Amino acid sequence: MFGSAPQRPVAMTTAQRDSLLWKLAGLLRESGDVVLSGCSTLSLLTPTLQQLNHVFELHLGPWGPGQTGFVALPSHPADSPVILQLQFLFDVLQKTLSLKLVHVAGPGPTGPIKIFPFKSLRHLELRGVPLHCLHGLRGIYSQLETLICSRSLQALEELLSACGGDFCSALPWLALLSANFSYNALTALDSSLRLLSAPRFLNLSHNQVQDCQGFLMDLCELHHLDISYNRLHLVPRMGPSGAALGVLILRGNELRSLHGLEQLRNLRHLDLAYNLLEGHRELSPLWLLAELRKLYLEGNPLWFHPEHRAATAQYLSPRARDAATGVSDRPVSTLLPLSCPVLPHLAPSCHPWVRGQGPGRCLLCS
Repeated sequence: MFGSAPQRPVAMTTAQRDSLLWKLAGLLRESGDVVLSGCSTLSLLTPTLQQLNHVFELHLGPWGPGQTGFVALPSHPADSPVILQLQFLFDVLQKTLSLKLVHVAGPGPTGPIKIFPFKSLRHLELRGVPLHCLHGLRGIYSQLETLICSRSLQALEELLSACGGDFCSALPWLALLSANFSYNALTALDSSLRLLSAPRFLNLSHNQVQDCQGFLMDLCELHHLDISYNRLHLVPRMGPSGAALGVLILRGNELRSLHGLEQLRNLRHLDLAYNLLEGHRELSPLWLLAELRKLYLEGNPLWFHPEHRAATAQYLSPRARDAATGVSDRPVSTLLPLSCPVLPHLAPSCHPWVRGQGPGRCLLCS
């Protein structure tokens, strides 16, 4: 991450500007190969990006608002070191694959935050960025494979439909495989989720969503859904999209019933911890989940029942119980060990939003 600069580009002195350019250029000349290969993420504060855009437009631009694709820079005298540094920086930004943008608020209104220079992005993370100030997303959204947006959203359509400050009508996000909208102020989902063509990983945790309604039903290739720490009263309706779902994390909601889970026949990992499940009879939908291998129930009222493990076992699919131990005639107490580590939110290490949940209690453990 690079150091912040004054909020308004016009307020930057020549010395400050030159210092920023030389430091950033030096860092990228030394380590730019890992950025260009996608092995590392380029992290910038929003004031730094605003200053860069200011000097780019001043010395290398201007560009029209509809400019797309790579920009061929004009020739400049070789004896201008500042221009050469700017050309180098602009060229690196155009080829950068992964960007993390962190907003730092200044004393005055936030000006435009332009990601126009980033032509090759595949992974974009926005943290605290005011989306109405974000410009340039419409030029790259269809090529993004990973999108992370935290502490920025009040409605998904602000990002998925309007593309932030571009206020355009987005077409499907064709390449997006992983979307993380955790730690926002979402109170509901909306129809903009239908613009996600084929995401496999969706994180909506740590919001205030009370009902998913039917907005997840079109995500037919979804494999991993984390909607923990919301205010859900009902299991999300998945429809045909539930056929591929293997991991469902509903921890920390307000569920009293599991109606609808029986449709998710391929679930292997189910986290229901810290909900409001009172009686073991509420677990009856689990009988049809023959592929289930990990089940978390700690923190529910039923978890404190003195015969909790035995009461739970009677609602599990026989195939799930057998697969958990490999032996079907062992006592229930050995089928349901007291504890085992909780799996991380996401197994694939390629997703930068992977986080562990810490120790927990598991009722199915091989």
